[in-house]
Amino acid sequence: MAAPRFRWGLVGLGRIADTAIAPGITALEGHELAVVVSRDQEKADRFAASHGARRAMSSYEGMLADGDVDGVYIATPNALHAEQVMAAAAAGKHVLCDKPLATSVQDAEKAIAACRSAGVGLGIMFQTRRFEGVPEAAAAVRDGALGRIVMAHVEMSAGRNLPKGWRTDPALAGLGTVNNLGVHAFDLLRYLLDAEVVEVAAMVDREEGFSVDTAAAVLLRFDSGAIAYVNANQAVPYPQNDFVLYGTDGRVLGRNLSRPDHEGTLVVTTASGQTETRATTAGGYRDTLAAFAEAVQSGRDPSPSGVDGLLSVQLTTAVTAALENGAVVRLPSS
Repeated sequence: MAAPRFRWGLVGLGRIADTAIAPGITALEGHELAVVVSRDQEKADRFAASHGARRAMSSYEGMLADGDVDGVYIATPNALHAEQVMAAAAAGKHVLCDKPLATSVQDAEKAIAACRSAGVGLGIMFQTRRFEGVPEAAAAVRDGALGRIVMAHVEMSAGRNLPKGWRTDPALAGLGTVNNLGVHAFDLLRYLLDAEVVEVAAMVDREEGFSVDTAAAVLLRFDSGAIAYVNANQAVPYPQNDFVLYGTDGRVLGRNLSRPDHEGTLVVTTASGQTETRATTAGGYRDTLAAFAEAVQSGRDPSPSGVDGLLSVQLTTAVTAALENGAVVRLPSS
């Protein structure tokens, strides 16, 4: 049997690790789930047995010292990400981090600096970029088929599925639904529009008993001039997970294409007519894992990159300021 081309360590064995990351790794030819880590050794043992990992550990430091690990996937609570990224960089491991990269801009900048200094790759799991239909929608924008983009809209919701566990604790999660789902919508818009956010305004809802937001409505203005609206929520039972781009010469509708494991359509409408193509979002995690490994082994920055993670943290920081001040907030770089 040929040796694996990329050997993964996985820390944080929660739902996403179990249902998306570990299966994504094991589905890829030439990839191996080498080591899994949980503070609970029995949980690590069960996870390793379920997903065919070679070793199970209760020590993150032990995994980082393992010479059979090429890259680390970090799936722990948000507030732990930056410190764990820096530790992985110091150990010479490439890092693919679940979003957000950090819960503060300062920590995100430190994580990027650590990876650059160590010469290791840093990527962020914004898997929405690799849903079917999304690259085609981005191409329609770049090619000018839609004219100038005036407005955009993204809805993201997993249905009525309120935050649970550490995600309800602001000290570990930072924001609630904004960090759980909204950041994917923000990154999707940046990717589709090939533009950066310069202004943000926001309103959120917190259901009774919650210390974090459970639904959010966010307005964004991009440096291209486009205005976008994001509806990110974990509160409604029957969401419509679409994205829409409205241009002066056409429209793109990604129907049911903004969340994982959906079947939908990409509808492009211009003066020359309308095309409709079936698409699936089932492969986003797997394809992002594969692209990350290929990029870092080739000496290239992955997409999404650590800088994409930093820009996301800058944006959520601006969202927080907008909520606190009840005002439109300009981003520092604008």
